[in-house]
Amino acid sequence: MQRVVEAVRSRAGEIGLLAGLVLTAIVVTSYVHDAATGYLMDLSVFQDAGRAFREGLPLYSADFPSTSGFRFIYPPFAAVLFAPLASIGATVLQVGWTVLNIVLVWWIVRTVLRALNVPRATVVAIAVAGVALLLEPVRSNFAFGQINIVLVALVVADCLGVLPRRLRGVGVGLAAAIKLTPAAFGLIFLLRRDYRSVGRVVGTFAATIALGFALLPQASLWFWTTEFFLSDRAGNHEFVRNQAVTGMLARVGVDGVVADAVWLLAAAVVVAAAWWAALRFVRAGEQVAAVGVVSLAVLLGAPFAVTHHWVWCILLVPLAIAPAYRSWRPLLASAALVFWIAPYIAFVEEPNGWIDAATRQLIGNAQGLVGLVLLAAAVVAASNRPARAGAVPAVPEDATSREEASPPAVPAS
Repeated sequence: MQRVVEAVRSRAGEIGLLAGLVLTAIVVTSYVHDAATGYLMDLSVFQDAGRAFREGLPLYSADFPSTSGFRFIYPPFAAVLFAPLASIGATVLQVGWTVLNIVLVWWIVRTVLRALNVPRATVVAIAVAGVALLLEPVRSNFAFGQINIVLVALVVADCLGVLPRRLRGVGVGLAAAIKLTPAAFGLIFLLRRDYRSVGRVVGTFAATIALGFALLPQASLWFWTTEFFLSDRAGNHEFVRNQAVTGMLARVGVDGVVADAVWLLAAAVVVAAAWWAALRFVRAGEQVAAVGVVSLAVLLGAPFAVTHHWVWCILLVPLAIAPAYRSWRPLLASAALVFWIAPYIAFVEEPNGWIDAATRQLIGNAQGLVGLVLLAAAVVAASNRPARAGAVPAVPEDATSREEASPPAVPAS
């Protein structure tokens, strides 16, 4: 009887694998087609920034040569990196960028699967990549031509031991140099007491700032003294795609000094909870969980985190299929479902009465609320990990090593 059960499971697994491969092929074909025939707005901003750098044009004033009508809000160093894009035709750039990001999504999933000791990680990653590609934050990254998937790949490579030890910290430093918020992942190295890597994060970030001042002195002075401090420079907080705490507060009518005070308090609680949980996970050797917890803190506590910033939801897919996290599958699968639905569209229509308004608030803020639930669940799970002071396991030296994670406890109801 046992052999029959195992045979059925094996057969079901092979069928599921085949179905996943077909889904991935369909999604990849669709994304490449859209890239060849559509318009990736944010990618055009990156290309414009590269052109502005090469031609000595302003980056942050009304004279920025924007073909999309949108302004450039990244550090000057990012414009330097984008300079090669100015030499590439729009269609070729869009298709190439899309293919690169598809490969990176697969690579991120495979890297996490290998870290979680999932067999046949390379093939399984191809099969489940289609699911990851269909999550709304990932869809939005492809629709806009965003850079967030690249940043996730840099952080994952750094924090999960893909980069050699002598370069550990450089990936996070580069990601932070492009979009600032990835600097928070330096916390992972700090919790490991890997102070050399912390130094590389700071050193890499500082070097990019210095390079920016050397190549773009006026733009750098403006960015680091003015633009950097504008918390709403990416948009209004009440924007429906903003699923950070600031967005949820703004959409229920909390504004002004009260909103700032509540946000700062909530952000402090979120960061403290994430710090504590990540420390427990690091000590237990669960590096993927630690990275996931820090990503939640970054997204929830940020001044502005629209849905395409939530591309960290990619981690839900490999975590949900990893045997070590079997007890969390219902929660992880439910979270993935919410991220697939794109519930913020509930705010598109005006509510009819207070019941409808309350319902739309609950549904429209679902991504942010799920983030809070995941963080709370992580704290509960972390509380069941042994607090072994001084026992901070090192991250594997290479990408072929495996993480041995003990099964997380199901959160208390």
